[in-house]
Amino acid sequence: MENDEGVRRPITQETPGDSTVEAGFKRVGAVVKDAADKTSEKLASYREGGFEQVSQDIVEYARSQPVTALLIATGAGLFVGMLLSLRRK
Repeated sequence: MENDEGVRRPITQETPGDSTVEAGFKRVGAVVKDAADKTSEKLASYREGGFEQVSQDIVEYARSQPVTALLIATGAGLFVGMLLSLRRK
């Protein structure tokens, strides 16, 4: 790789963008860790609350995001239908 003066420099040398990439990886790592923590907390609450807690959360989600819930239900129905039709053949 050459710089502005035409002098070759090794690729392993740190470039200005390296710190940006490193910062991006750190942000992604923080987001993934946060999502994993939230998932663990939600699973723990489902273990304590049982089926009632799960059904209450599903109803709450469907009321707050009706179009998304409808699309998820449609996709799940199509998937199950395809599995059942493959089983009959």
